[in-house]
Amino acid sequence: MKKYDIFISYRRKETADKAEHLFTLLENEGYIGRVSFDRENLDGRFDIEILKRLDNCKDFIVILAPDTLSYLQREETGWYHRLAYCTIEEFPHIEMEMKAAAGTLDFVRLEIARALAKGKHIIPVVPINSLTYNFDNLRLTDDICLLTKQHAERYQDTKDFLFKDILPRIIKRLNSRPTKFLLAKYVVTVLLSVVLIGCIGGWIKWDEEKNRFKNCRTQADYESFAQNTYFFRSECEDSLYCFKELTKNKVPINDAKNTGSNDSIWVDWGKNCSLKQLRTLHDVINNMMYVEAGTFIMGAKNPIGLEDFEHQITIENDFYIGKFEVTEREWNVIMKDSIVGSAKLPMTMVSWNDCDKFRHKLRALTGLVFELPTESQWEYAAKKNGEKDWIYAGSNTPTDVANYIESSKNGTIEEIDSRRPNALELYDMSGNVAEWCSNGDDKRKRIRGGSFMSSIEEIAVTYSDVASVDTKSKAIGLRLLLKH
Repeated sequence: MKKYDIFISYRRKETADKAEHLFTLLENEGYIGRVSFDRENLDGRFDIEILKRLDNCKDFIVILAPDTLSYLQREETGWYHRLAYCTIEEFPHIEMEMKAAAGTLDFVRLEIARALAKGKHIIPVVPINSLTYNFDNLRLTDDICLLTKQHAERYQDTKDFLFKDILPRIIKRLNSRPTKFLLAKYVVTVLLSVVLIGCIGGWIKWDEEKNRFKNCRTQADYESFAQNTYFFRSECEDSLYCFKELTKNKVPINDAKNTGSNDSIWVDWGKNCSLKQLRTLHDVINNMMYVEAGTFIMGAKNPIGLEDFEHQITIENDFYIGKFEVTEREWNVIMKDSIVGSAKLPMTMVSWNDCDKFRHKLRALTGLVFELPTESQWEYAAKKNGEKDWIYAGSNTPTDVANYIESSKNGTIEEIDSRRPNALELYDMSGNVAEWCSNGDDKRKRIRGGSFMSSIEEIAVTYSDVASVDTKSKAIGLRLLLKH
């Protein structure tokens, strides 16, 4: 079978003209016969041929319109997950099962899900942000939700826009290279340019500017460097555009009742924020879940930990609480401006004192009042606004919602979205890792929720324990609270 290095995915009724335009431009740049575009003649069965091309490509380009991903059905996520990971031989059988059970197959969704599953180099080409469309904040189904984590190239959705304006950016990001004669022509051009600017001196200046560009962190760094660079002006302008988009004061946040009044929050961005920190902070804020004030019964009929007997508590103020436990990646980006650690595993081995520094750092970067929850706020949210009848957070069946000693796989921590959430969409309020609370004295603080090492009694939403403020354990992490 002929191998195609670049695969273009698009929805025909929305972006066919843009896809064909990009196909032509890429061929003109030396990728003749190496771009898969489904208006060509395809041998054999159409869908199988498409999957073979996708599985063998180096670069996956998906061209989106504002409505391309508005057709998603969340109940079909399991089918697309199977189709994304199946072999070519298994595909026809699973496709038949799906069509019998769920109807038609959305090939754009399948192509994106399979490209993500296969670890392809993905370049989304999307409209610029507007009042009605923001690619970074799309709420996608689990099979393709990681698409918004890919760096996108943006186009203006107007009849006057030409893809040639962003073609250089797309080509710069491709893993595939042009054919040899054009590559040779490019090398000769570069060499002649180097000669014109002083040969060795030009290379030295380029290397020096590259290192300076890598060391830019803040918006002020990029603005200063943009005025003094010969080689990296375009890259600086791209970074400054990202700063402009990410430092808008209104940031989307969860609106539990869809009232429209709690769907964004005002942020006073710190001048010392890096791009990495801004992107991570947007994710953290987007995943804060709105909790209305109210009254509930706190405590247990028969306490076995440090919790009180049942008593009525009133939560006087609305608040937001993290959908997930803070991850390793989030912690390291915020505290060290470093993209290390897992984006899916909760941060552990952090003391209460470490967590206190973390929330102060968040406040300095955003102007928002981040806290560790009180025990009453934590239990109120775990019970889903005070619904007393849940023994565990979201269920009376512990294995549905909790990673604890009897359900833990190999006695280890799980990824943050491995189990079912409660009704507020909060994951791992029971089990996985215990979470620091603000209650306690100078030496000891309360912890809630239990961990993968806990017994079934210790993952109940009412159970309370305590640890020294300097304790660091692989079984203790944190969940953020944000004052409304």
